[in-house]
Amino acid sequence: MAAKGKVGRAYPRVPLEEALKIPLALKEKNGGNPWPPSEIAKAIGASKTSSSFFYQTSAAQAFGLTKGTRDAARIELAPIGRAVVYAPNQTEELQSKREAFFAVEIFKKVFDHYGGSKLPETKYLSNTLEQEFKLEPTVHDEFVRLFQANCRYLQIESGASDHLGTASGSIAQSTKQVDSETVILSEAKDKGANQAFVIMPFSERTQGYARGFFDEVLNSLVTPAAAEAGFTVRTARRTGSDVIQSTIINALIEADLVIADLTEHNPNVLFELGVRMALEKPVLLIRAKGTEKIFDVDNMLRVFDYQPTLWQSSLKEDVPLLTEHIKSAWATRSDRTYMQLLKSGAG
Repeated sequence: MAAKGKVGRAYPRVPLEEALKIPLALKEKNGGNPWPPSEIAKAIGASKTSSSFFYQTSAAQAFGLTKGTRDAARIELAPIGRAVVYAPNQTEELQSKREAFFAVEIFKKVFDHYGGSKLPETKYLSNTLEQEFKLEPTVHDEFVRLFQANCRYLQIESGASDHLGTASGSIAQSTKQVDSETVILSEAKDKGANQAFVIMPFSERTQGYARGFFDEVLNSLVTPAAAEAGFTVRTARRTGSDVIQSTIINALIEADLVIADLTEHNPNVLFELGVRMALEKPVLLIRAKGTEKIFDVDNMLRVFDYQPTLWQSSLKEDVPLLTEHIKSAWATRSDRTYMQLLKSGAG
């Protein structure tokens, strides 16, 4: 029972991907041997006395990656953590990471209850989290954000055949790297299908959208809609880097259709969109409802506004609508381009 005024949490407060920095530091900086927390903090560029480092080390321990937290004399690798950082191949590494996720009892129970990371609308979910899983309402948003971020990272968004095996039904699971900077998210059944290249933010720049929002838009909305419209879907490899790479520019040049998400008016997205428009090739614009308009673009090109809640009920509406929007944009691609419209206006 949590002390009065203190909210109890039965889950790590940072995602698995962040917690993994602790065992990785032990391996890469200290040969996998036990190490004082102060040295680990230096190795990962953190302050030993900070609350964020405390949460990170506590999460690493909760996931079964390490033993000992910030206030211990030493932190050492635990069996799961050792299996992750010394995995002989990518498959076994992913399996060990999933084992770490399911080592947290409440993550496992919620995942099993809903069969994946797709959760119901807030009021129904909150009822279940409070009554079934005994989570206090004040931590529901935080729990959902962490739960879904972990599922995305582990590629088990739509369920798994078993907790340690290969995820099934996940769009992310079907991705494969095309080159150093691009991946295929979904391949159309027709081998000669047109290519759609998606440009959108790698990360959220404002507090208006939770961490992982754009990953969810990409995986749960754009990819299934474009695939249903008959396109093989590609995007830039989501490394967290915002550097414009030559391979991305080549993809902008070569793609049959470019789908651009204008949400947050991300500078790199707008730059890439400008490159594509200058080529006078087909583009399709989307944005979360509530995004401010961009002068000229909004006035002269149609934009699809999707519901930013990304609930199952809203996705059920938006995916088919976006599919039709993509089909319509492709069918009318021979109409005058944005550049042609501007040129005629200038004349």
